[in-house]
Amino acid sequence: MNGTLAHKIAQLSEEQRKILLHKIKLVHTDEAPSGATKKITAYVQPKTNFDLDLLKKYVRDRLPDYMVPTSFHIVEDIPLLPNGKVDKRALKKLPVVQETIDTEVVKPNSEVEEKLVSIWEEVLNFSPISIDDNFFEIGGDSILSIQIISKARKEGIMLAANQLFEYQTINELSTYLLHQKEDKTKKYDYLTALRKEGTKTPLFCIHSGGGHVFFYQLLAKYLKPGRPIYAIEPTGLYENEKMHLDIKEMTTDYLKVIRDIQPHGPYNVLVHCFSTSVGQEMALQLEGINEEINIIVADNMASPWNAQSSDVLKVRLRSFFKRLFRSPVKTIKLFMLERAYLIEPIIVKIFGKDYEKELERLKANLRKMSLEYNRWNEKHHGQVSLLLTDKPDQNFQNLIINSWKEIAQGGVRVFPVKGEHTTLFEEPDVQHVSEKLDKCILE
Repeated sequence: MNGTLAHKIAQLSEEQRKILLHKIKLVHTDEAPSGATKKITAYVQPKTNFDLDLLKKYVRDRLPDYMVPTSFHIVEDIPLLPNGKVDKRALKKLPVVQETIDTEVVKPNSEVEEKLVSIWEEVLNFSPISIDDNFFEIGGDSILSIQIISKARKEGIMLAANQLFEYQTINELSTYLLHQKEDKTKKYDYLTALRKEGTKTPLFCIHSGGGHVFFYQLLAKYLKPGRPIYAIEPTGLYENEKMHLDIKEMTTDYLKVIRDIQPHGPYNVLVHCFSTSVGQEMALQLEGINEEINIIVADNMASPWNAQSSDVLKVRLRSFFKRLFRSPVKTIKLFMLERAYLIEPIIVKIFGKDYEKELERLKANLRKMSLEYNRWNEKHHGQVSLLLTDKPDQNFQNLIINSWKEIAQGGVRVFPVKGEHTTLFEEPDVQHVSEKLDKCILE
């Protein structure tokens, strides 16, 4: 049983734990083939008067959505290792007395739906897929969404990221495409409405250097209701789309979108990694028209050039060795993952598929724009709200904070957050990050 589930169960009453634990012995992530979607499977060893429907309801009512199993395997016994832990290898070889998949397959009713089902099954690498299946609930993510859109466009179905997010099932998506509903965001294909409802001041989330925005999607689940949330992704991700030439041009276009939705400030703009440059340029451009901005920074130093200074490099080295001493395997793994971008372009160029090459071309352009941006020495009266993860070295914390204090004359507010830099918008860290976001947004 994984640690998160065990923690949830520990919070239940003794009677509740007895009801749950005597029926469901293990929840684990299946080992999926390379590139396939991983799913949560529950293996159940039933006792007298076992009621599977009751168990499903019990689990759904008490576990977060991302931990609810998509299938339940009924087995006669749960094999154990000598130390008392579950023998996962033996478990997979057991004959399944009963298997229930918690979904009903609704078949396509039109040519467009047939094409979309075929594309989803190819990209997500499993079938059957129902036209009522939610893309993000059955394993879809930001990278896979890019594949979906790219393949759909080649089939003549002109999808955009905002449409796939707003209409997350094939049924909803095909209905939208059929009727081409008019809405406020239609003229901006790179604007995605994560949440349209609400009368509070909106939150605008700017893409990172990865070239997509779907990693922000869980904010719509955890931020307090009543606040519209919009995400802006770069142009140039798909064929025949023009890419921006520099940060200034990009920011000017993004501000047109933002001010069409919210004519006057204060503007709450969330930036992450690459988009710190966009946040800085927005502050400078808005100051020129006497508008106020609150730049919400997700655990980043102000300028990419700051990371190359001798002081920062020394602190980074000290911090690295502290982490290495405390957790060597995790530290080395993170070190390699954070530097994958150095070899990824070469691998994609040689072995990549068309959509991977398009994405890498965009990412390379974003890196170039970020490094060429030269307005980091200009101060402005904007405010910065810094969501900052815990760093092993306090000096490194101070360097990050001071990098923003040097340019934001409106002040820097620091909001400590749990988690790692790379997991801020993933479960379970996103829930805590959202709580802090609610506190730092200007009304």
